[in-house]
Amino acid sequence: MATPNTGYSSTIEGSPLTNEQEEQPTLEEEDLAVLTDSEAEVGEFVRKYGDINFKYIRKPKGSVWFIRPHALNFFKDGVLYRTKEERTSGKTELFLDLMYVGIIANLAGAACEEATIGALLKYALLFIPAWVVWSDIKDFTNYYYNEDLSQKLYILWILVLLTLFANSNGELLDGPKGAAFTIVPYILCRLSLAFSLWFYSYFIPQHRVQMRIYADTIFFTSALWVPVIFVSTKSKIILAVVIIILEQLLFCICYHPATKRALKLRMSTALNIEHEVERFGVFVTIAIGEFLYKVVAEGPLGAGFSSKFVRGILLLLTAYDLFWIYQNGSTSTKATHALRRNGWTAISWIYFHLPLVGGLVLAADAGGDIAASDLASFPEQLWSASEDEEKKLFVLSLFFTGGLCVVLICIAVLGMLDLPHDPPEMHIVSRFWRVVWRIPAGILIFLLSFAGLDYTVLMGAVTGVLTALLIYESIVLTPRENLGYLCEN
Repeated sequence: MATPNTGYSSTIEGSPLTNEQEEQPTLEEEDLAVLTDSEAEVGEFVRKYGDINFKYIRKPKGSVWFIRPHALNFFKDGVLYRTKEERTSGKTELFLDLMYVGIIANLAGAACEEATIGALLKYALLFIPAWVVWSDIKDFTNYYYNEDLSQKLYILWILVLLTLFANSNGELLDGPKGAAFTIVPYILCRLSLAFSLWFYSYFIPQHRVQMRIYADTIFFTSALWVPVIFVSTKSKIILAVVIIILEQLLFCICYHPATKRALKLRMSTALNIEHEVERFGVFVTIAIGEFLYKVVAEGPLGAGFSSKFVRGILLLLTAYDLFWIYQNGSTSTKATHALRRNGWTAISWIYFHLPLVGGLVLAADAGGDIAASDLASFPEQLWSASEDEEKKLFVLSLFFTGGLCVVLICIAVLGMLDLPHDPPEMHIVSRFWRVVWRIPAGILIFLLSFAGLDYTVLMGAVTGVLTALLIYESIVLTPRENLGYLCEN
């Protein structure tokens, strides 16, 4: 499960420019079709995420049916070679995102329906493989995107497999047949990537070594999933956890800069950083949209004004606050992005999006169920409710506040990973004190579940904490001179 392919196959774009790198030899221009200075107007978007030594290269001629595989980005002797255009998500990528959020929303919905610790564990173990396949495609398109017929068919094939995966996972524990219809589609998704990497490697010398090594690790870990189909539930869990961890370790080994140095690679993979940041940002935004879906789909709040409507509005405000807190990022005006800072910050940035999205979708589903609950609308009915109903509502509150806690901690870590370059006197507090309050805010939100609050009051308190955090960040991320101007006027 390639989670950092999860970009997991997401490899690291690079490190800041150094004098040593400037002196490194570059590829022959005729071999790479390097653009001349007059052709390649330097785009500031390349250095938006931190200084780096780079050259623009030409893209191959387009074609509807098949475009010869080529590397959109790669490193050669410390210099980044990349296509000139600023990359944005393609049509098929956005289509894929919509289906993925639907899949993980179904997984979260199943966990909330059962509302048990076992259901939460199952959600995590199914969510991660689904995320890995999404990351596989994200990385594949980041490196080699052309949206020709071959790639469109590849993505369609993956969507077919995911449809089988999404509709079969409910029978995962019902025997080998049910397990096979869940695990085999995942194995085929991963093997499809491995075969594609091997095929592309014949055309792309710049990535060839890493492509083939990573493809071979996928063949190995895919074979390890086969026994999971036939063993007991407890053994399934243990094996799945071990294989998932192994997949991520192998990914890190294949793409970490230390491995590139150990193999003495003169040419290696590089991310298109603006595309990578946008892809994660779009996916997080769509995941936050699950909050909105839960308050309008099938009219769960009923007609008119009611306590259900109040909780629905509070859920809407929660989503709004989370969206802008995520967008605040490191709160720095100028910084070296974690993907460019160094190998470890890049891998951390990729991996922390995994629990971030998982927590978002789980909190959205649990919050939506609480908002629509009749028991939550009339707390006095809890006295006559069965013990199971009471327990389920409490567990849903834990899923809701716990998911938000995970989300805020992840956003805090992501904000810390960038290297800020703002002058110390630019803001009224340092970057650390602008970002760190997300962590205690998340912990406080989780603890609210144990305060014995009415569920409408609980959701109101959660929204209040998030709104206060957003207002604080909006003030402290504003430069001093702008704050002074606002105060004067």
